[in-house]
Amino acid sequence: MWTALAFGLMAVIHFLPIAPAFVPGTLTQLYGIAPGDDALLVLLRHRAVLLALVGALCLWAAWSIPVRPAALVAAAVNIVAFLGYYALYGTPSGALRTIAIFDLVALPPLAFAAWSTLARP
Repeated sequence: MWTALAFGLMAVIHFLPIAPAFVPGTLTQLYGIAPGDDALLVLLRHRAVLLALVGALCLWAAWSIPVRPAALVAAAVNIVAFLGYYALYGTPSGALRTIAIFDLVALPPLAFAAWSTLARP
């Protein structure tokens, strides 16, 4: 039950930024940027879809034990990569800090899900 809850929490965190995939105007609210640059708009909307995909995988893993290793890899790569880039670029303030905080909140459920999926007998 606790493992399913951990995957469910990771799913919610990954689903939160889905709005830009459907409503580009939300980019200003979510990331603090105006959607004036088409290339940036495409990349950020694509990011929203990929995060939703990770969220869907985590949600599926909450109910399906065989899916859990794949969901762990996807969530871990996403979370650790963002936090790594965030640190590499000097921990910028603003909207990116909010994203970093959400990813930090996702680390304990990720660690618990990894432990209960991979290390526990």
